[in-house]
Amino acid sequence: MAYRSESSWGACFVLGGLLLGGCGNEVPVESEPPPLVAQEQKELAYDPGPGWNLAWQDDFTGSALNSANWNVLTSNYDPVTGNCNFGTGELEYPRAQNVTVSGGKLILTAERTNDAPNDSRCTGYGPRSFYSGRIHTKGKVERTYGKLVASIKVPSGYGMWPAFWTLGANISSVGWPAAGEIDILEWHSNEPSWMKVATHWGEGARDWGSGANRGYSLADAFHVYELEWTADRMVFRLDNQVRANADFVHAAQAFRQNHYILLNLALGGNWYGNTPAGNVDLPLGQRKTMEVEWVRWYQAGSTPGGTLTNPGFESDMAGWATWSPNGTEAADFSETHNGGHSGSYHLTHWNNAAPFEVWTYQTVSGLSSGNYRVRAWVRKGGTFDLSRIQAKTCGSCAPVFTELGTYGAWTLVETPVISVTGGYLELGFHTRATTANGANFVHMDDVQLVKL
Repeated sequence: MAYRSESSWGACFVLGGLLLGGCGNEVPVESEPPPLVAQEQKELAYDPGPGWNLAWQDDFTGSALNSANWNVLTSNYDPVTGNCNFGTGELEYPRAQNVTVSGGKLILTAERTNDAPNDSRCTGYGPRSFYSGRIHTKGKVERTYGKLVASIKVPSGYGMWPAFWTLGANISSVGWPAAGEIDILEWHSNEPSWMKVATHWGEGARDWGSGANRGYSLADAFHVYELEWTADRMVFRLDNQVRANADFVHAAQAFRQNHYILLNLALGGNWYGNTPAGNVDLPLGQRKTMEVEWVRWYQAGSTPGGTLTNPGFESDMAGWATWSPNGTEAADFSETHNGGHSGSYHLTHWNNAAPFEVWTYQTVSGLSSGNYRVRAWVRKGGTFDLSRIQAKTCGSCAPVFTELGTYGAWTLVETPVISVTGGYLELGFHTRATTANGANFVHMDDVQLVKL
């Protein structure tokens, strides 16, 4: 459900004969839909697999939407992104009456109207032809990485554009596509058996698309739509069985920051070639619904892998050791400058007066055998010869490591997987700068060792 300027679109893709990316005004051709198969209308079982722990969920119990989790849009003007008709020329006007919770489900209802609703900030775009529902978690539920999963029933019919997706939490300040967008589910009536997935970002080539084909229409029955998201890869699955045709392998900073969730039932728009409202399969007096049984966000390795001492550096450098071949231990210290990711303090590697190299580390013993990762929140600027978060199973062993990028805001980073068999792990941060430069700094906070 790409947020875009209506006059400026990125690259196009073709998947299974369907044009993705809304390029130009191509009018889609209706293909013969696959037959529906009998499916029970009940909550689908879902198992995230070993090494995943539930971090957040909404099961839509009760009779009203949980306002601690969700914001309800009540206009065709989006105050978060600052655009009309969501940058895609959609034909609906969202309103609160079309967002309900009943029978353990979120229900987004679309209906044709002759009211000609339109926000005064969108007068140049003309009135809308439908009412519908659109909600999001901006400012309430924003997370990085993990498995984001939902059980959703989408409606059939030409012009239906239901979506389950995310946007980078910084979109109000950096705009689209720089904030990043992850489309977990988009459904198009031309190819109803497909779960369409896509990403959009602002570094170099900015569009990628793939999908998973169930082999029969996804409409009018519940299915489970899943994103598995790490610092360098996204895997999309349908019903915990069908993996998308391709994984998204990335190094984009837009996907190494918090994102928020969006659920909406759009109608028409540029994915349907800006078809006239009269072509949309929703007669006056009828309704179509997008129903959601639950949304869940799992975190990888949320089971603690080992207890770290002073992981947030709130107790100065207690629990942490420093190795430095050049005697520049001053490059490694706990401070409050610019604030911590949480708490008041964070670790800093910085030395304005001289080149430095420093390895700040902590050792952990008595670990059970298995696979682990080290995670931490990082900010970084300047130029380094070497700057890593790393882990190794002995002092002289080769480490697994991730090179740190440039992060203007706190960003969650993690090491590759490391196998521990002897119970011992040495973990931390290794940086080296061969020239003195006050612009070279690394801030680190909230270190976590997790067992997968």
